[in-house]
Order: sequence, then C-alpha cells, then structure tokens
Amino acid sequence: MKLKNLFIAIGLVAVSAPALAQYEGTTWEDRIGSGQDSIFARQNLSMFNIAIKQNNFAEAYESWKPVIEKTPFANLRIYTDGSFMLQSLIAQETDAAKKKQYFDELMALYDLRLKNLKGLNSFATNARLQSTEADVVYPQAYCYANYGPQADPQGFTYDKAYAFFEKANKLLEEQGGRDVKGYMLDIFFRISYAKYQADNNGFREQFLQDYLDSKELCEKMLQMAKEETDPAKAQKIVAEYDQPLNNIEAIFAQSKAADRDQIIAIFTPKIEANKDNLAYLKSALTLMAANDCDDTPVYYKAAEYAYNIEPSYESAIGTAQRYYKDGKTAESVKYYNDAINLCQSDQLKGNISLRVAAAMRKAGDFKSAYAYLDKAMEYNPELEGKCFMQRANIATKEKNYAEAKAYCDKAAAADITLELQAQRLKSSIQTVEAHNAEYARQKAEYDRQQAELKAEEDFWKAGKK
Repeated sequence: MKLKNLFIAIGLVAVSAPALAQYEGTTWEDRIGSGQDSIFARQNLSMFNIAIKQNNFAEAYESWKPVIEKTPFANLRIYTDGSFMLQSLIAQETDAAKKKQYFDELMALYDLRLKNLKGLNSFATNARLQSTEADVVYPQAYCYANYGPQADPQGFTYDKAYAFFEKANKLLEEQGGRDVKGYMLDIFFRISYAKYQADNNGFREQFLQDYLDSKELCEKMLQMAKEETDPAKAQKIVAEYDQPLNNIEAIFAQSKAADRDQIIAIFTPKIEANKDNLAYLKSALTLMAANDCDDTPVYYKAAEYAYNIEPSYESAIGTAQRYYKDGKTAESVKYYNDAINLCQSDQLKGNISLRVAAAMRKAGDFKSAYAYLDKAMEYNPELEGKCFMQRANIATKEKNYAEAKAYCDKAAAADITLELQAQRLKSSIQTVEAHNAEYARQKAEYDRQQAELKAEEDFWKAGKK
C-alpha cells in the first residue's frame, strides 16, 4: 500500500503557503503553520521520513514536494534528505526529461537552502550543527559536476562546473565548513585537470594554483580530526580526506604540469611584465617553489623584484636560496632568518622554518635542515608531526631505514592527520628493505656458487700439476 494512503482517513485539503516573512529563531510549530497547514505539513513530513528510510524515493518525492514548496523552514532534513533523494532519482531515472527535471530541482534546492540559510541555522541547538555557505555551495558544485553530464548534457559545461567550485573554494577559505566531503574536493581537482587537458598552455598556471589550493583544502579539512574527541570519528575524518589528497598528488604527477622547462617558459615573460606587481610576484614565487623551480633564474629574479618592493618572507626565502646556490652561505642564512623574522606570528614563523628546512633537505644540506626543523618546533609545537615526517624523509635519503621508520611512527603518534601518510612511507621503506634483503640473499647464493666453482676449478688445476 502506498504511504499516502496511510493518512487517507484524515483527508488532506489544499492549503496556501504560510508567509515566510520571519522564521528566525521560531519554534517548529510556528514554522509549519497552524490548523490545516500544520496537519498537512506533519502528514507529509512523516510520509517523507518513512519513505526515505525505506529508500522508496518515488514515494518520498510525492510527500517532499509540497513540504519544500509550502514549509521551507520545517527542518534541515527536507534539504539534506531531499538532496539525497533527488540524487538517487537522477541515478535511477531512465527518461531523459524526468532526469533533467530532478537535476533542475536539485540545483534549485541548494539555491533555496542558501537563501534560507540564516533562518535554518537559527534553529540549530548546537553551534556545530550550523552550516556555512560553503557547506551548501560545495555539495551543489559537486552535484552539478557529477550529475550534470548525464542529466543535462546540452547545458553542462566544464567551465560552469569549474566556476561553481571557484565560488565554493572562496567561501570555504573565508568561512570554513564542516560538510565538505573528501570526494567533493577530489572531483574539483578532476574538473581542473579536464580543463588543463583541454588547454595545456593556457590553463597550466591556474592548474598549478588549483593543485596547491586542493592540497591546502584537504589539509584544512583534515585538521577537524584534531578537534574530534572520539578516536573512531577522528580516524574516519582522516580516512575521508587523506585518500582524496593522495588522489590529487597522483593526478598531478600524471599530468606532468610541473615540467620545469614549461614553467620557466611561462613565468619568464610574466615576471618581467609584472615586476611592479607584488601580489603577482608573491603568487609566482609560491607556485614555482611548490613545483621544484626555486633554483631557477626566473625564481631568483621574481624574489629580487618582490624584495625591492617590500621585503616579505616569500621574497626573503628566494633571495636566500640565490645566495645559497652561489655558495654565499653567510648571506643566505641572513635572508633565511629575515624570512622568519618578517612573519607576524609564531605559528607562521614555524611554518616558514619548516619550509626552509624542506629547501635545505632538497639541497642535500641535512645538518641545516635539522636545525630549522628544531626552530619550527620551538615556534610552533603543533608542527612536531610534520617535523618528524621531514626527518623520516631525510633518514630515507640517507638510507637509515630503521631511523626513518621510527620517525614515521613518531609522526603518526604526534599528528593523527599524518597517520596514513606515515604508514605509506613506512610501507615503501619496508618494500625497499625486503628487495634489498632478497638481493643480498641472491648475491650471497651467487657468491657461494661461484666460490664452489672456483674451488673445484682450483682442485682440478692442482691435480694436473
């Protein structure tokens, strides 16, 4: 029997939508109206909830439609469960027209939630249950990118999908968010990759920036694990955002967008054209440093122009590395320390010390790298886990595998967000050790056989004398 028949004895009547003038902070009864309005809302909400639990999405839709139209402030679930329902209907529907109808309603649902966000947030009993605009726009961007190609093939474009994510990223950066899922961050970078594939040269610089932004967003969401008091929930957060972060790294490596010659070719004329544009120079320095181009003439030139306009930690690091490459160690140390001193907070000083340590590690100056890692932890003890990871990488380069594995364990213990990353490095080290052990075993066996052959040969040679 259909759910709508469960309430047939009550008799539903047509009602008009209650005025939406002011719902902020009101009770549930106020938000669903009174009299027949209240009966109508309660019945449909009840049928909707039952149908959703049973995954009966067609039936749920019949009950949901009048609720969202007449009582859009009833509760948050008509938006969250409504989105789940519409996504399921899109996936199940075979009729193209109906599929597009559900898709359009899905997009409209997010627009409506965004419009009513302030009022909906006022009903939350706990501040952690409130949503930011990013919590609404990011899922909307994901739904457009994920369902648009099949539900609206004529209207869908990668440019529009990318624009959705640009807006969502800006909101997430400004306001934060707790409902931005890892798979959403993953699909943003895949959209960016699709645009890069369509225009390697024209979109390369933006793709490099998207790579940095995507990593930063994943790392920002990973920080929620540190705030979670329930260990199981913290582990779930790490699992959700670590994999997209790993995917982003893999896609970027596959793209070959970080080709040094290409990056140098792109930035060489742009640095000259923007030599008085401090914001652009800082951005270029960050992008080149992140893509192993911080030892190139164009990077040093950008640092020089930027430092002359206004000394900053970005330009001071670039200047320091130019002196370091020229063998002028004392001058390089001065500018590295300038970079740290130009930071306004101990937290930033710690991050820059960590960055300098990475530059020293890349240059093979492990002693200096260790010194700056110590500085980083002095400025910001919360960086302990990241410092242990750098020490693990240095020990791996020096083939001190036991020490590297120990640092991996320390990194995982100090910072839960690094747990899976540390496990991957430790696993790689163990694989190398296993290969080395097998090589040593085979070589020992080969040497033994050769020794036996030589002994036998020496025996017969001695017998002939």
